[in-house]
Amino acid sequence: MSHKEAVETTSSSVSNPAGSAWQRFVAGLYSPVDGASSVFFRICFGGLMAKWAWDYLAIGRVKAFYIEPEFHFTYYGFDWVQPLPGDWMLLHFVVLMVLCVMIAIGCFYRLASLLFAFGFTYVFLLDRTNYQNHYYLISLISWWLPILPLNRMVSVDAWRNPSIASSTIPRWALRVLQFHIFVPYFFGGIAKINADWLVGEPLRTMLLSQSEMPFIGSLFRQEWIVMGLAIAGLLFDLLVVPALLWKRTRVWAFAACIIFHVMNSVIFNIHVFPWLMLAATPIFFPPDWPRRVLGGAALSAKDQTLDVVPVTTARSAFIVLACLYMAFHCVWPLRHHLYPGDASWNERGHYFAWRMMLRGKPVVLGYAIKDRETGEVVDGGVQRFINREQQDRFGRDPEMILHLAHFLGNKYQEVTGHSCSVYALALASLNGRKPELLVDPNVDLLGEPRGFYKREWVLETKEPLQRPAWDV
Repeated sequence: MSHKEAVETTSSSVSNPAGSAWQRFVAGLYSPVDGASSVFFRICFGGLMAKWAWDYLAIGRVKAFYIEPEFHFTYYGFDWVQPLPGDWMLLHFVVLMVLCVMIAIGCFYRLASLLFAFGFTYVFLLDRTNYQNHYYLISLISWWLPILPLNRMVSVDAWRNPSIASSTIPRWALRVLQFHIFVPYFFGGIAKINADWLVGEPLRTMLLSQSEMPFIGSLFRQEWIVMGLAIAGLLFDLLVVPALLWKRTRVWAFAACIIFHVMNSVIFNIHVFPWLMLAATPIFFPPDWPRRVLGGAALSAKDQTLDVVPVTTARSAFIVLACLYMAFHCVWPLRHHLYPGDASWNERGHYFAWRMMLRGKPVVLGYAIKDRETGEVVDGGVQRFINREQQDRFGRDPEMILHLAHFLGNKYQEVTGHSCSVYALALASLNGRKPELLVDPNVDLLGEPRGFYKREWVLETKEPLQRPAWDV
């Protein structure tokens, strides 16, 4: 079949009312759209991730987080993922930075993006204390990049190989990018519909910690500012994508995005995340917006039909898999409802669920190792094995408390040759509540299994939320 015949075949299948609804759906997702906005995303993604890798190298974070500590809080089932020996982790980040530049300029794009997906996900899995929602998002997007044809224009690949050059991409590729930006916004808003957030916690505590900032710091001590920002943040997350899609509200929604992400960057110092989301937000604009901004010519009707392809079994199967992927990621963030208790306290279902800025949880934690043969009790001495940042974060999560307890017990038995028990005393304060025990201090954690088990040794929170004085 010639290219012209293929176009005519698909065009007729799209417009043929006798075709099945599924065929029309698949054909619509394979119909061409302007690739300009998606290419803008590719360039921004590559550039920002190159900046991320450079920052990790420049401030010494690679060495401090992945080379110096003896112990890393790996995810359950991924204990085999360990940092490269010696200074090889430094080289790994240099390679990541080079791959990001190649993605940005579209040079060997598919290979570079595939290698970046492996390399970034490897870093993501190395230590659970370095979990960030935006790292999870970047990992998801990176595995889609090799599939998305984002190197058809403004790329070294299109310059080297004119046969791949095109001004359009299939509609499904645009929808995939839009979905990945929609999910953290929307489910971040859903997660904020809880009692703590609706009375201003932990936002109140976070803002008070920044009350010494010049010019705006004094405002963070005002209750009306705290509550206004809490409600505004919830509504922003829930409504920003629909507002961006609707032409009448698009300009106002984008202005709100700029204010929201710039404030997050200035106040909370969330590194690359606000800028990545801000650069990705225009993916909801008409796909030809970069042409109009730069004064370029719009695509002709002919340009927009050249890439139309017939519906095949393979393409239908791909769309089915993509729909299942999206359905999964609309259900997975809600899994914490299946577990008893508060996910912000017991952490079950907290990760990979876009539960952003929902818990302020300072913890005081210590381990006691009891020698079963001599009866001697010694301090766990966790400072010998983990860095300061790991110490500040791991105590919030009972699974990480358990993981380190296993390591400490095994280390003690290895050094002394004696069997032992490991106990933890962890006092945590959730969103300003009075401190209370997070785990049972009388349970030998060395005898508790890691993984997806019912954790009887994790205690429930009983302290009431300390409501602000104006609401008493």
